[in-house]
Amino acid sequence: VRIHEHSPVLRLERGPRPRLHTAAGSVEADFAVIAGNAWLHGIAPELESRIMPVGTYVGATPVLGQARARALIRNDMAVADTNWALDYYRLSADHRLLFGGRASYSSLPPPGLRRAMTRRMHRVFPQLRDVGLDYVWGGYVDISRNRAPHWGRLAPNIYFAQGFSGHGVAATGLAGSVIAEAIAGQAARLDLFARIPHRPFPGGRLLRTPLLVAA
Repeated sequence: VRIHEHSPVLRLERGPRPRLHTAAGSVEADFAVIAGNAWLHGIAPELESRIMPVGTYVGATPVLGQARARALIRNDMAVADTNWALDYYRLSADHRLLFGGRASYSSLPPPGLRRAMTRRMHRVFPQLRDVGLDYVWGGYVDISRNRAPHWGRLAPNIYFAQGFSGHGVAATGLAGSVIAEAIAGQAARLDLFARIPHRPFPGGRLLRTPLLVAA
């Protein structure tokens, strides 16, 4: 498989052999798989309307030392709670706590991000009230309205996977396997996922983000 990096797709030409157009040229294949996460940039409007880019952020504490770090999460597992806007955290190899969960439903980071994340970390781990965050960073994930993954076909030779809603580390591998099976002629599992109903976000491309922020 040839990987073409730094070549964003500008247009998808549908047909017997899908063709992907970039600024520098185009490629075609028997099958296409659309897996653009939060950024489809108009190449498949019927998919883009069913996801919303959401900013999510992570902070890292100073090195805590092995004993103090292990007292926070004894089994060294990654943890996520069940809140609608969830917190998630784990330990790093050098015994920092990585704490995430602050979300932004606009194109800008939340104001006072470091302070807000530190306050939330202290609420979950009051034993760290003397500890701040050395680093804070973030990026965007794609969420669906029902927070369920959205997989299926746009055409017999065009497949898609999106809407992982922050749970893509595990689910993207499964999506790849399921879509590969379908391309090889075994579509039972993909058809099962494709039956999950997914409604578009209200407001269209221009107003869906402002409406979500207002809500």
